[in-house]
Amino acid sequence: MNKSLLVKNIIDDFLTKKEGKSILKNIEKKNLVNDGILDSLDILTVASEIEKKTKKKIDISKPKIFKKFNKYKDLIKI
Repeated sequence: MNKSLLVKNIIDDFLTKKEGKSILKNIEKKNLVNDGILDSLDILTVASEIEKKTKKKIDISKPKIFKKFNKYKDLIKI
């Protein structure tokens, strides 16, 4: 499985467990942070899970990286 698909699966699984399957409908049109879908702890949890499964370091203290958590299509490309 390529890494972008793996990251997408991690994010989809996290969001589905948190909000239910209906959250994935129109997810690309939503701002994940401003709409309250992801909070600060969720961001840490998702980043940690992606790091564990992809062996890729995600430094959320960098604004450019942190900003990717706002949009679903940016986050799956992290």
